[in-house]
Amino acid sequence: MSTNKFYILLSFVFLSLAVSAQPVAVSSYETMLKTADEAAKNNDYVNAIEWFEKAYKESKDQNLQVAIADMYMLLRDYPHAERIYERVIKKDRNENFFDIKLDFARALKYQGNYKQALDEFNNFALTTESDSLRKEAKIEMKGIIDLEKYPENIEAAVYFANEFVNSPSAEASPAFYEDGSLYFASLNTKLPVVLDGEEGEYHTKIYTTSKDPKGEYLKASPLDESINRLQFHTSGNSFSADGKRMYFTRAKLLNNGIATSEIYVSQRNGDKWAPPNAIDALNNEYRSRHPYEGELFGNKVLYYVSDMPGGQGGYDLYYSTISGDTYGTPVNLGPIINTTKTEEYPFFKDGTLYFSSNGQPGMGGKDIFYSTWNGTNWATPTNMGYNYNSSYDDTALRFNQSGNAAALVSNRIHKDKKKFKNTSTCCDDIYLVQIRDIVVDIQFTIEGNKGLLEGATAELLEGLKYSSVDSKTNFLSNKFNFLLDPDKTYKVYITREGYYPDSIMFNTNGIFDDYSFKKNVVLKPKPIEEDTDTYSMNEPIRLNNIYYDYESDKILADAEKDLDYLRELMEQYPDMIIELSSHTDSRGESKYNQQLSQRRAESAKKWLMNEGITAQRVKTVGYGESILLNRCKNGVRCSEDEHRINRRTEFKIIAGPQTIQIKKSRLKGSGKG
Repeated sequence: MSTNKFYILLSFVFLSLAVSAQPVAVSSYETMLKTADEAAKNNDYVNAIEWFEKAYKESKDQNLQVAIADMYMLLRDYPHAERIYERVIKKDRNENFFDIKLDFARALKYQGNYKQALDEFNNFALTTESDSLRKEAKIEMKGIIDLEKYPENIEAAVYFANEFVNSPSAEASPAFYEDGSLYFASLNTKLPVVLDGEEGEYHTKIYTTSKDPKGEYLKASPLDESINRLQFHTSGNSFSADGKRMYFTRAKLLNNGIATSEIYVSQRNGDKWAPPNAIDALNNEYRSRHPYEGELFGNKVLYYVSDMPGGQGGYDLYYSTISGDTYGTPVNLGPIINTTKTEEYPFFKDGTLYFSSNGQPGMGGKDIFYSTWNGTNWATPTNMGYNYNSSYDDTALRFNQSGNAAALVSNRIHKDKKKFKNTSTCCDDIYLVQIRDIVVDIQFTIEGNKGLLEGATAELLEGLKYSSVDSKTNFLSNKFNFLLDPDKTYKVYITREGYYPDSIMFNTNGIFDDYSFKKNVVLKPKPIEEDTDTYSMNEPIRLNNIYYDYESDKILADAEKDLDYLRELMEQYPDMIIELSSHTDSRGESKYNQQLSQRRAESAKKWLMNEGITAQRVKTVGYGESILLNRCKNGVRCSEDEHRINRRTEFKIIAGPQTIQIKKSRLKGSGKG
């Protein structure tokens, strides 16, 4: 993030811990700001957002909007951050917040919206007066430009580890022991940890698990308290090549930031790990993390991460020569490996050093790189490419001893991922990688009526019931590929805005060797519509995405895009006053339905107020079941989907402009009347 912001933020918590403190009761604007700022400095981003939003309602200070967007970026809630940055940029006629254009571009990149991100980075680099920020933008641009050069790694099948490994909170540092068991670190909680004096023992621990006969991991168990010491966050675990030593990190937090972090080693004693010893040569007043034993100059060394001064900046990779139980003076790996930002999670195998970095050109936030050692120097780091990396944060790659399987950590989106803190990308999970001997895949291109068609989305569906397996959107190219399993039936469903969808159906029965299905798909364009519709005063406009669960007034996640566009309309027409109405289905008592619909309308109004729309501009009305859109009145049997159509929100102009223009692409299918 840019450095000249409203305040300086501390480093992100090493395990994406969602630890929050209860805010004190506040009333004055100054106290709100102080509470928000303290929460931000303590890495308590959830509470910081809450109090910055309250302060913004009082002052409408755009600095606070920037602060809120920054908090969302640190929570890795990129869609929220993108929307707020964009809103501030549109209003910033005097360019008081010019530098947030770099953060806006990053928010786009981290969601895989590479084409728009590339344009934003390029525009920023051409116009900024800051040499350092221009350099950052160019590094981000190079990562996108190099996307076509990165290896496909089609043989690397990536799977989401099961629920006995991944929890809604964060996982980290997967490591394979020589007996095939998996060790990893986890907070292992389903809910945020609230530091209110009753939180109990909540610290990160090292767990271990093994596979059942079907190859699925069993329920993991924490190591004993000699390793997982109470009141410490224990992580960063790894093993020596002979399996006799386990290295790991113990950390103490100050609020939510890392106060101290030290490296320990434990000897294998039979089938247990002995009480560990601190490695004093590596532990000092600075923070040491992520140890991994390897080789260098023909000697056994311990690679690790530290933020001690004298490096390139941020966290750097170091090594310490091992002689028996003695560890030598730390040596920085130098500017070929290290950057001014963060390098972490070293892993050494067969003369190659693997590590993660957000200072090298990459696909997203943090990417996994590798560098080979020629006996004298490290080679320029190479991006691991697709499957290993994504537009999100990818770290901690670890291969097993045979090299045919691996594990990595990522906050990428996956259909089996359990949401935590209302975003699917806040927290890291462990992904397993299987290196296949036989590679079966499908490679296809997308065309439109005018040739190559970028920006399409392809979803891979499997089996007779067509369960979703994978989904990809390619903003820069028309090329796609998916790795396939043998003896399966598949369907690829392809969509692109402005075109009718299409699909490919095939199976992999009887394939026993490497094979690629190659297809070309031509999408038919939809008829071109007028850009806008005109709506007049007192003409109801249905918000198609704002529906509710039965007997609930909670705004569903899909509703935000329509509410966000309604907010944009109200900013476009500053004198417009609307009636925001809500409707229920016919089930239940009429009086209850009227009250429920009123609460639903109030929920939508509250959302708009949180986004800066004044209360006086929104009149709420709950119509209950009095205006149904279909046949589903009392006594008529209807499906849940039919009932859901009636649980809707509408708005109409009641003061201000006589007519407004609405883009069809933003409010598709809005009903008149």
